[in-house]
Amino acid sequence: MNIKILSAIFVATVIAVISFMILSQDDKGPKIIDPRNVISKTINMQGMTCEACEIAIDKVVNDTGMVKVKSSSSDQRVEVEFDKTQTDIKTIMQSINKKGFTPVSYEDENGLHDVNGTKKVQALHEMKCGAGKCGVAGKCGGSK
Repeated sequence: MNIKILSAIFVATVIAVISFMILSQDDKGPKIIDPRNVISKTINMQGMTCEACEIAIDKVVNDTGMVKVKSSSSDQRVEVEFDKTQTDIKTIMQSINKKGFTPVSYEDENGLHDVNGTKKVQALHEMKCGAGKCGVAGKCGGSK
């Protein structure tokens, strides 16, 4: 009879421990990203010089809520897609800055903004074609 009671107590304890563990789990795992909340922004960088910089930045910002990160040292840009309910552009730029890289502005559907979110009028990037020197009509001010 004592064995039956001890067995019942043991089974009840195991069930209680398992139940407690299941109910006390926190949300440390990856959250589900809702495609309706995904937005894209382009971060303009300064001082990103090589492929190693690109890899480092991609690792820095590949965090909660991130969908896609693509860095380009030749363009000095980082393209990001993220769930706006899980992170924001300021948090992403702060993560980049904490690792020693310098985000200078970001672009979205509303235009160009400085790192504080204030809208800017001019882009920071120079035109790569030579600002009208390509000579193609309608492109960069060309008249030919």
